[in-house]
Amino acid sequence: MPQRNNNENPIGAIPTRYRSCWFRSRLEARWAVFFDRMGIGWQYEPQGYYVGGKPYLPDFLLDCGTWVEVKGNDQFLDRDLMRNAGLQLPAMPAKNERGPRLMVLGPPPLPLDDDGPGDYGWLAFEPDGRGDELLCSTYSFGRYGKNNRPWWVDERDAHGGGSWLRPTFLSGEPDASSAYAAANVARFEHGQSGAA
Repeated sequence: MPQRNNNENPIGAIPTRYRSCWFRSRLEARWAVFFDRMGIGWQYEPQGYYVGGKPYLPDFLLDCGTWVEVKGNDQFLDRDLMRNAGLQLPAMPAKNERGPRLMVLGPPPLPLDDDGPGDYGWLAFEPDGRGDELLCSTYSFGRYGKNNRPWWVDERDAHGGGSWLRPTFLSGEPDASSAYAAANVARFEHGQSGAA
């Protein structure tokens, strides 16, 4: 019987179609549903680059010029590649205000009734503009409709341990729970569109 590599995803990504676009995984398609519900323009895998000497294809480019990487598990996230991408990916044109250079997103959280209205803070990287220094912060999406970009919440440690894909619940931020709920309940089987 063949041995399974411990680094393999036991289920594997399921290619998924949403809005006439084939995504490499259901998780990426769920984020496209979220972006649509939030009114965020996006492109899927528009261009690849060499980052830190490695080929890299970011998952999304948002209309605010922010690149997005989506991963389902910290185990499969190359942290050095993400830090390099935050510095080396090109600044892209923005619809209005520019967002952070790169956001790293995990599975959309399930909004809990106990939390009340709010949003979640996600890891983002931005060059500091003075060389090879990288700023690491938390950004949320609840104010996107007003500001046309993810909104800065606070600084974050890009070198510390712990999960990069587990967002922080932010009760004081504008509510984005319906978009997270739509992403989580989107169905793509048997010809379903993913629309909630």
